[in-house]
Amino acid sequence: MGDDTTARSADGAVPDARQLADRAAIEDLAISYCHAVDDRDWARWEALFLPDAHIDYVSAGGIAGTPAELAAWMPDAMSSFRWCLHSMFAHEIRFTDDDHASGRVHVFNRNGVDWEGERELVDVGAVYHDRYERVGGAWRFAERVEVTKYITGGGFADLIRDAAPPLP
Repeated sequence: MGDDTTARSADGAVPDARQLADRAAIEDLAISYCHAVDDRDWARWEALFLPDAHIDYVSAGGIAGTPAELAAWMPDAMSSFRWCLHSMFAHEIRFTDDDHASGRVHVFNRNGVDWEGERELVDVGAVYHDRYERVGGAWRFAERVEVTKYITGGGFADLIRDAAPPLP
């Protein structure tokens, strides 16, 4: 994301009309990601990324790889969840040039599971560190790295935490 001085100098700067439109498109990309995961629409999810993008869910007990690799992994990985609700907010976007940007966004992910005969909620709080690239008339993820901050809930959350690296 550049050095701290660069990030601070962009704080509060008035974007031009094109950057406003680009910010809206990148924020729409992030919202589309939420709905694609929650709807379990893996074809839509994969299309939000460049084919050679890097995705890393290791901090949440997942895997890292390309969109195709993760799209093949996601159905089984998400099968334990009866439902998911992803929310993203506090989106920071920094443009490196007209067609490239980096950003980070907070994610709150509430999941419903049936575990050992009981219904449980599993909550995940994380920050996605992203790189975006404009391709034609659309923005796509070039990279998404999840930095999980917490996983809470019952026994199923314990299972996920045990599979993940130690949380900060």
